[in-house]
Amino acid sequence: MPTITRKRLIIAAITGLGALGVAQGLFTAGCDAELGADDGGDVDGSGGGGESGQAQEEQLTLQERLLKCEESKPSKCPGEDDSGLKRHEGLTDAAICQFKLVDQDFWGSKGGVVDDLGKELELVDAAGILKDLDKKGKKIEETHDEMARLEVMYQAFGWDSFDHGDKAWRPQGVSGSADASDDELIAGRKVMAVSWYHLPENTDRPSVDKGSRISFVDITDLPSGDISYTHALLVDPYDNNGTPDFRPVRLHVGGVAWVGKYIYAVDTMKGLRLFDTSRMIKMNSTADEAGRDSKTGEYRAYGHRYAIPQVGAYLLTDDSCWHRFSFIALDKTSDPPALVTGEFHSSDIAGKLLRWDLDGELPALTDRDAKIIQPSSAYYSQESDMQGGISIKGEWYLSSSGQDGNWGLLYRTGPTQKSESYGWVIGPEDLMYSNKDKALWSASEFAGRRYVFSVDIGKY
Repeated sequence: MPTITRKRLIIAAITGLGALGVAQGLFTAGCDAELGADDGGDVDGSGGGGESGQAQEEQLTLQERLLKCEESKPSKCPGEDDSGLKRHEGLTDAAICQFKLVDQDFWGSKGGVVDDLGKELELVDAAGILKDLDKKGKKIEETHDEMARLEVMYQAFGWDSFDHGDKAWRPQGVSGSADASDDELIAGRKVMAVSWYHLPENTDRPSVDKGSRISFVDITDLPSGDISYTHALLVDPYDNNGTPDFRPVRLHVGGVAWVGKYIYAVDTMKGLRLFDTSRMIKMNSTADEAGRDSKTGEYRAYGHRYAIPQVGAYLLTDDSCWHRFSFIALDKTSDPPALVTGEFHSSDIAGKLLRWDLDGELPALTDRDAKIIQPSSAYYSQESDMQGGISIKGEWYLSSSGQDGNWGLLYRTGPTQKSESYGWVIGPEDLMYSNKDKALWSASEFAGRRYVFSVDIGKY
């Protein structure tokens, strides 16, 4: 198979004093939640540190680490100044106590509307939707030109000819049954879940933003070339003057993570939104509109046959430093399992990575009374153009675009760990890991060259 030899980047190990210098150089801007604002900083007990720091941190609870962080937390959030950082030198600490999300606590109200929708329409779970897939994908071989730079490709597939070239929708996030269940299966099937966002400017109705959707793809028989899938629109249920209704959810959905019955979708500017795959809504009309038709009583989802309702959200608090939620991944190899979120920065290497511990299918609350969650680790990536990131057994993998001309690179890195780069694709996005297959999955986004692919990192 065509491969390239992985590049070993020559870097220096980060020391504790070096990390402190980074923090001093980065705390330059206020906490305003501006698009370009960055957060974090290196304080004792913040993100993990070097080997000795990690040993000390492991002896403290998260609550103790947050309190320790508060004692020396800088008064200001950092800006985009990355002058104290060094490209390819591994992850370096940011301050965990500077970031907060709060449960929006509309589980009951949204869930109640879904209950009422279930009186009008059929509600199906993930197993049910897998019985009603209406599109066919195709197997992609390792000899394909777009896969040429991948090292140890595992599997890949493409969309049907329409979706492959459709400029009105663009794929972004990647998750699947490897995340969703302990046995990495849904009803005995291997499934991928890929998010897309709509680009109305590329349609004949530029004023109509159809929002975001998820493709459920059955890849159980991918080796033999049998790939089936369908799209489902992300919707926000609401009470429309006493009538259950829904509207499209308009997100970039740069990343998704499927945890149990919930699909976590990133809201770039605000935080995390949760969608319930145990009660997806089957439409009774395929008209190219959304919500309930007041004249006919029919429900539409812009031609999609299914919709996935939002039931929860965790959003940044007013007193939190800002974090750009560009992507998300699930780390099932840690104890406890955790969500990883990260930032795309095209002009600097100050993009951050945060870990949010889980308690079952939901984030672990650090303040139960206020329903607040805070990260257990926070790092500066010291890499640019991150489109995806995930931690696996203590190591980090970063999917970065435009690193080698138009081609992306996959970085393997960690705190005090030298970065290595591996051949990747053009237009790479989010990441998901299958521990069973030792496969790291991603997707490429551009029309005419979009695929979902994986590499066997067990052989890296």
